[in-house]
Amino acid sequence: MSLKNGVYLSFISILVTNLTNIILTPFIIRSLGQSDYGLYALIGAFVGYLAILDFGLGTTITRFIAKYRTKNDILKQENLLFLVGCLYLVFTTLLTIIGIIITFQLGLILPNLDSRELHDAKIMFIILVISLGLTLPMNLFNGVISAYERFVFQKNMIIIRTLLRALLVFILLSIGYKALAIVLIDALLNITLSIIYAIYVLFYLKLRIKFHYFDMTFIKSLLKYSFFIFVSVIVDQIYWRIGHLILGIKRSTEEVAVFAVGMTLTQYLIVFSTAISGVFLPRITRMIVSDSSSHVLTEQMIKIGRIQFGVLGLIFSAFFLLGKDFIYLWAGPGYEQSWLISMLIMTPLLLVLTQTLGITILQAKNLHGFRALSYLAISLVNAYLSIRLVDNYGVIGVALGTTLSLIIGNLLVMNIYYHRKVKLNMITFYFKLFKGWLISLLLSSFLGYIIIEQSNTWFELLFYSLTYIIIYVTISWLIGMNLYEKNLFKGELLKVKKVITRK
Repeated sequence: MSLKNGVYLSFISILVTNLTNIILTPFIIRSLGQSDYGLYALIGAFVGYLAILDFGLGTTITRFIAKYRTKNDILKQENLLFLVGCLYLVFTTLLTIIGIIITFQLGLILPNLDSRELHDAKIMFIILVISLGLTLPMNLFNGVISAYERFVFQKNMIIIRTLLRALLVFILLSIGYKALAIVLIDALLNITLSIIYAIYVLFYLKLRIKFHYFDMTFIKSLLKYSFFIFVSVIVDQIYWRIGHLILGIKRSTEEVAVFAVGMTLTQYLIVFSTAISGVFLPRITRMIVSDSSSHVLTEQMIKIGRIQFGVLGLIFSAFFLLGKDFIYLWAGPGYEQSWLISMLIMTPLLLVLTQTLGITILQAKNLHGFRALSYLAISLVNAYLSIRLVDNYGVIGVALGTTLSLIIGNLLVMNIYYHRKVKLNMITFYFKLFKGWLISLLLSSFLGYIIIEQSNTWFELLFYSLTYIIIYVTISWLIGMNLYEKNLFKGELLKVKKVITRK
């Protein structure tokens, strides 16, 4: 029941987060202006690289705690938390040292910033580094909560934080504060949430951080597992944040802002895909421990992948048809290239994101090393291509570098590995994934292209959006969905009907 509720709350938290950001972001853009918004996005991307000093321990904790919980071994859980806590203290010290060095060298790293931008950038950077240093060791508590599948509490806290952040940002920007206020709000909320997670684990779950024994063999196993998670995090940073840095170093904060808007819209697609697969790591871990066959895991991946493809297909095709008008109404003039940036990257992502459960399977099987190293190589290619293309093509060149790396690494290399090494039948996966859904997507997009006209107002955009949703859902019901998906869809509609009827 917790898993099911966790999936529902994942969608609710994603919906709340995305709707809040969609409403709040244009207000932030207009309040800060294109230059300052670009600076805010640039520093956020910069600090994101320091966040990798988690070294993958958060995900590692979830995996090992879930494993020990399956065996009801409290002693090993307590000992794990103590050992990981010690490692976090080391990494936090390293983070502080690196942060101090970068602060003094920020002017050399970002030479295109003027004196005011550099002053604000240093203050924002210092605040974010302090926040990261305080919250980094607390990641172990979030990992424990995920391992215990307390997703209801976890997602509720995310929803509360999102709404509170939106309220505070709106109030402070309305009375004249700028980007520094947003950074300070994020820092305080992150620290508060970390403290709440710690209290929940220590006093509600009653799990102690306690040293029982020192096992060097286990430490090596722990670090080996977390190392490849760490490499994966580096790859994600390069994929999704390297463009901000390249444009910040070689171009201007205005171009960073345009790229940031395009990438922000792309991230909405990503978070929707992980709503289901993200809560499956503990369950998949138990399936692996129970020696579930590759066939069973493949079928699970197909089942989740088809649902993801259906949801993502609606978002992708709607953005293809209505994205230009949405960006103009949402962000204002000057962000026309953001649509093309999003479309370039969303196109391969539509397939990549149907396989997010495969990453969970790799982590549970402890086979994520190859993915991490291969993605690292491809992400370096991404960085190289982006640097070479940015001079001639600007923000579009950076987007092209990311798109090509996604096709080579995520689609080509990883699908071969899934099929040959992990023994997931990817031929069957794609055949069953596309069955019904691909024709449904293409036909819906074609009809939408014929019917939908340019939207000059929010009312027109809403009208065409609802029209397309009706088209997509109708064709999906007739062509795309199988019996399981239809029953799932009908079940959710009945729940909504019951809620409305009660009111």
